[in-house]
Amino acid sequence: MTSSIENNASIVYLYQGELRHGKGFHPKTVNDILRHIWQFEAHTGSVDFRSVTRKMVEDFKDELVSRADKAGKEGLSASTIVHTFGNLKAFFTWLSGQDGYRRAISAQLYNHFNSPRHLVELAGAAAQKFVPSAEQLRLMLGEMPANLPAQRRDRAMLAALFLFGVRDGALISLRLKHVDIDRKQVFQDAREVKTKFSKTSIVDWFPIGDDIERIVIDWIAELKAMDAGEDAPLFPTAPFKPWIGRHSIELEFLTTAAPVRQVLRKAAAAAGVPYFKPHAIRSTVAKLCDEWASSLRDMKALSQNLGHEQVSTTSKYYGDVEPHVKQELFRKMRDKQRNPGARDIGDLAERVDLDTQDMVRKILQMALDKK
Repeated sequence: MTSSIENNASIVYLYQGELRHGKGFHPKTVNDILRHIWQFEAHTGSVDFRSVTRKMVEDFKDELVSRADKAGKEGLSASTIVHTFGNLKAFFTWLSGQDGYRRAISAQLYNHFNSPRHLVELAGAAAQKFVPSAEQLRLMLGEMPANLPAQRRDRAMLAALFLFGVRDGALISLRLKHVDIDRKQVFQDAREVKTKFSKTSIVDWFPIGDDIERIVIDWIAELKAMDAGEDAPLFPTAPFKPWIGRHSIELEFLTTAAPVRQVLRKAAAAAGVPYFKPHAIRSTVAKLCDEWASSLRDMKALSQNLGHEQVSTTSKYYGDVEPHVKQELFRKMRDKQRNPGARDIGDLAERVDLDTQDMVRKILQMALDKK
């Protein structure tokens, strides 16, 4: 007769396959989920999952929640606790549909893994990290030195994060051949670029401005002037000693994104801006999408460029509107409601060429100047 430990190990092995192959989760994510399952199993004394009771779930939850306010190694963040409960609920929900477990596991059991509301709120508040504004990113770029190749590389790193809107893992794995200056696009080839979910995509440069584009373009030109090949890393390791006195160079890829974070930390300190992680720049871009988009179609294109299949993803995780901005947007909407003709002007303007739009803009500006 097999033991409860063997039964548990067997069913968790099957769940691991479901996570990796059925849901396509990254191995690291799978490991985190399995760690939470084994943590619960150890807490119950390795009782067979079919014999888990609501009291066992409650005791486990109480133990973890009690560590939310503790400091040091014994303490746990609200986010960690919420993720633990969420992973366990998903596991037991899956178990309830497996042969041999259907009668033993009910919704009343796995719903007991729901997180306490106050911890959900704390976890959500903790996730709201500092997001730099476009002006702050430009201030940082302006403060960054550019006398040495390594310094120009660092400045181009920040500019590229802003211009491309890519994650830091993708940034450090980009090659020169992946950047098309003429089309103003980046080809994220998942066979070579470390993209989320190993997804291949074409990223159009966001309309950040010619000044930001120029930093990246000049850096690419500098690499090519040093005979860097098309397969060379866009942001190689530094210092660039191999460049000195050599006709051909072999540039090495950064092995981790740590140097990118170091670049941001140093640039933020120099510009008097709070430190933020590279991923926060994607939030900066998402917030700007509201300004760039003049239609739902525009917003869909911008959201897709960030790698989001649904516009709601951009809005939910990246595009929170500050209260004062929200107030101003509603003021403008009320003004448009009072004057339907203003909406007609906006709709017509989208359908004409840029020269005509520029002429209309000048006429409207002249009308404003007369006030």
